[in-house]
Amino acid sequence: MKATLFRNRIEQGVRSDYMTDGAQVVRVGSVAGGATAQASLIALDRVVKEYETGAGPVRVLHDVSLRVQPGEFVAVVGASGSGKSTLINMITGIDRPTGGDVTVAGERLNELDENAMARWRGRHVGVIFQFFQLLPALTIVENVVLPMDFCSTWPVAERTERAMH
Repeated sequence: MKATLFRNRIEQGVRSDYMTDGAQVVRVGSVAGGATAQASLIALDRVVKEYETGAGPVRVLHDVSLRVQPGEFVAVVGASGSGKSTLINMITGIDRPTGGDVTVAGERLNELDENAMARWRGRHVGVIFQFFQLLPALTIVENVVLPMDFCSTWPVAERTERAMH
């Protein structure tokens, strides 16, 4: 089934973009000065994502186009398997589309090589995952301290204390 986004304007200025299988990007508000005629903060143009399986390709995103303006608050909602995580992975550069273009903050993610993408994610992206990932060989505190070891923001002696609070 080919599904494209369409806009549904409902009361109080809340707008939804419908994706495949019922997932939606819902605009729930904006901060002062947001959602103006300026360039989109997030722009997806005809994005397609297919995964290869033993049974053949499975298309998860079908020709998705979307614009999010600076200052808009959006929520990605939908049933399990409707493409929410895949959409977020496209926007954050965790995964790449099979087709189409993804632009975030003026950066065309499709054009970045893996090293440039990693640098871009490190500077611009923070993601809170639904299912947290812990390294089983480490304690919970050690898992929390691990990112601190990479960024060197806090002195080594303070890291465990910060992780505990």
